[in-house]
Amino acid sequence: MKNVALTGTLAAIAAAVCYGFIPFFTLPIKQGDEANLMSDPSILFYRFGFAALVVGLVMLLRRQDFKITRGELVTLIYLSFISDGSALFLIEGYNYMSSGVATTLHFMYPVVTAVMMMTFYHEARRLSTVLAIVMAVAGVGILSWDPTGQTSLRGVVIVLISAVCYALYLIRVNRSRAAHMDSLKLVFYIMFIGALIFLAEALRQNTFQPIANTVQFGNLTALALICTIVTNVCLVVSVKRIGSTMTAVIGALEPLTAVVIGCLVFAEAFTWQVLTGIALIIPAVVIIIWTRRR
Repeated sequence: MKNVALTGTLAAIAAAVCYGFIPFFTLPIKQGDEANLMSDPSILFYRFGFAALVVGLVMLLRRQDFKITRGELVTLIYLSFISDGSALFLIEGYNYMSSGVATTLHFMYPVVTAVMMMTFYHEARRLSTVLAIVMAVAGVGILSWDPTGQTSLRGVVIVLISAVCYALYLIRVNRSRAAHMDSLKLVFYIMFIGALIFLAEALRQNTFQPIANTVQFGNLTALALICTIVTNVCLVVSVKRIGSTMTAVIGALEPLTAVVIGCLVFAEAFTWQVLTGIALIIPAVVIIIWTRRR
């Protein structure tokens, strides 16, 4: 029993840390040397395209059926759009603030989920939930007020839209036809359709770029494998062994990882606003998770 719990805990830590590495692999091809720069739609096309390819190969090896109904296709397209919106707005936020602050704001999605559930699905309003929401909003306000100019109000809005998209995605996955689909098939189609959407957007903007060098290829492959495939696999292992609540709580390592990477690798400032915002938002998210479990 102890070994099972230890394995689940380590898997949850790995999932959170791997997800927190998104800025580490994204910023070098988004804000690095001109020879390595790539547009956001192109980055996300390769990220989801490579991930879909790996998941598809696993399904083939397992001789798994790819067949879906017309109704499931409509649902998958809808889910792909909101999932893609979350990914796109998050990396767009890196243009307006440090990667650590952006990831912390994106981690607001459990709070947004709780607000949506109380507003539209009549979930019970608990004092602890309301207190957590107030703490989270205060944290966002402090992060938005940045005298150094590293964080802009526009960037805060963009990343909060990312959190709203992800919260909506989580809600609809469990309240649509997707809830009855095989998990591997669901992930494959979400990633595959997402790759097609970003390819179409890159072509529309005339910003599609082939992979030009090993720096781009290495970072894009790592984004797909480490930040997408490994994260999802570790999440599944963790949830099965220690439950979704503890997995979600350990997920607080996501923004902390991004903050540490931002400070150590990209020389991003760690101000008292960042410290205070994190100290309010992460506990608020943990309170929300424990409250909803109860």
